[in-house]
Amino acid sequence: MKYRLYQQARNLSWKVLQDCGIKQFPVNLGEICRFYKIKTIPYSKFTLWDMVDSQAKNGDGFSFQMENQYYIVFNDSINYLGRIRFTLAHEIGHILLGHVETITFYRNSEIDSQAAEKETQANIFARDLLMPAVVLSALNIHSATEIAKLCNISLQSAKIRAKRMEELYQRNCFQLHPLERDVILLFKDYIENNNTK
Repeated sequence: MKYRLYQQARNLSWKVLQDCGIKQFPVNLGEICRFYKIKTIPYSKFTLWDMVDSQAKNGDGFSFQMENQYYIVFNDSINYLGRIRFTLAHEIGHILLGHVETITFYRNSEIDSQAAEKETQANIFARDLLMPAVVLSALNIHSATEIAKLCNISLQSAKIRAKRMEELYQRNCFQLHPLERDVILLFKDYIENNNTK
């Protein structure tokens, strides 16, 4: 993936946290959807299946635009909220990154695919929105189990994030960008409260 696309997703995630005034974990995706006027529909209540790829029913979710309104449709038969949360964040990413013109390919994997730049970019956005590295670092969080619990995401997503965090810890790559520094300020009280427990 081109570094420019990586930066775009990462920086947008930080801007969204700031714009929506998100100050604690787990990140409130409902608040983000309200701020950007994105409507969410569970699969069990979706009635327009004839307009989407027939394989979409087997996926975790998808997004589309109709009459100037963005929608995220998510698979509510998945009994793990952490996975649903990542799907919602991923689809918010597609919308805010400008990927959604009519309909987006359905999501059915938590692992980045180098073959699909838009999918990888949406995964980076979701990862950095739900688990901002600068906040995890300030909390001195290292393990996937801690990340999954704190951020209310799946262990699979937390393992991917934990692996990346170790690289960032080794390089001490935190608070280098102005937007990242803004995020740490937003979470300041939350970090202080959690670090004194």
